[in-house]
Amino acid sequence: MAGQIEYSDDSNSKLIDNELALNVAISELNQYKQTSNNLLAVDCEGVSLSRKGELTILSIATREKAYLFDVLKIGKAIFSGGLQEILEDSTQEKLTFDCRQDSDALWHQFNVKLAGVLDLQLLEIMYRRENPTSESAKPSPKTKFGRYKRRSQFTDKVEKIYGYRRCLELYLEDDKLIEAKDSGGKLFKINNKAWKVRPLSETLIQYCVADTMGMFKLYDKMKDILSSVDGKTRLKIASEKYVEFYRQKEERSYDGYETNAFLPLDIIPEKGSTSFPLSNTSCTRCKRQFPREEFSVTQLNKGEQKCRVCKEIKRLDDVQRNREDNWARCDDEEYIDFPECGNDYCFTWGCSC
Repeated sequence: MAGQIEYSDDSNSKLIDNELALNVAISELNQYKQTSNNLLAVDCEGVSLSRKGELTILSIATREKAYLFDVLKIGKAIFSGGLQEILEDSTQEKLTFDCRQDSDALWHQFNVKLAGVLDLQLLEIMYRRENPTSESAKPSPKTKFGRYKRRSQFTDKVEKIYGYRRCLELYLEDDKLIEAKDSGGKLFKINNKAWKVRPLSETLIQYCVADTMGMFKLYDKMKDILSSVDGKTRLKIASEKYVEFYRQKEERSYDGYETNAFLPLDIIPEKGSTSFPLSNTSCTRCKRQFPREEFSVTQLNKGEQKCRVCKEIKRLDDVQRNREDNWARCDDEEYIDFPECGNDYCFTWGCSC
């Protein structure tokens, strides 16, 4: 019946695809905000999701159920009935996983400024730092006299970011969540515009449920590190920088220096600090500003500054080009398989969606 919320088969999700159902969902979410534990999880889906792509589904979940707002079907009016206020409310915390593209799309397409974010991709980095493996615990470089070298030589602090599916495997080992992700991934390989197909398939509904409700499990696994004096404050600061990372740009390049599988520098404050060093010199590749010590004297003299992340991207790009040249010379039939999902992590390390 028109105006009713459509329930998924297992009733842990609600598909919102008409205005009356939207009003019911917003009312329920506003009631949920009044409870003591009102944490939300938020995720966006679409085709080439960014300011230039198309946002088609917005999922907001509580610990009990996920609301799937059909932006494609309802249109911009979906945000005017209270949804925008929820997303922009900085007092209500929202779990996300790499919110950069979501925030970019919401702002530049719908004038919605996402706030109150706790980004789990950043929390995972903090958790990994607190629980280092032998590989991630490399000593920082020093001179032979024991003093630290320039900031530009701290190459060990270029850190990989993990995709959502990989985190599910590493920390939860939840077969149901992983199966939902994999089923959706198979669908994307058949149709890279699957998010525009209506009615929305049960496979994609469960994909959205896994993406949002699974965030609570990840958060519970790693949240103990936030109990330190400045733990949660540092995560909030880092998450705000992530929210603004693409959104604040007047123009985007969409190249490997902008979207890649590495944590951008100066996103998470160091332990015991809630600020970053004064930045006054631009990287010529990613265009971000850093302290002058981020760049070598040679780079500064040549006017070809590359931050440590961009140096690593350039190195990997050179390695890839050399491989392609070798394949061409050998008449090899191998080819480079670029992931259809378009996720930053997957471009470098292989698709894990």
